[in-house]
Amino acid sequence: MGEKLTKITEGVLKLKMITNRGVKVYPDGQPETFLTDHYRCRFISSEGNGKPISHSQITKALDIFSKEGFDFIKTENLYTFDGEIGYSLGQGE
Repeated sequence: MGEKLTKITEGVLKLKMITNRGVKVYPDGQPETFLTDHYRCRFISSEGNGKPISHSQITKALDIFSKEGFDFIKTENLYTFDGEIGYSLGQGE
């Protein structure tokens, strides 16, 4: 799934990681990890320089996911405040 998401969002967003039950499964996940049907994907700007993601990038990515048969149930924008992150880091971040 990670490789496909990376490919279909190229030039729009960059897939940073996928977690399942809080455990990193992509990239470099452990094959023995018990998985459920609920994944969390963290994307960053395709420019990779800490630039915020625009709403148009988000809607474009969601449209791509839908067309490619990926279901999504929630989006969460991750913000910084005065240079401090305002969200929880994923495993290994």
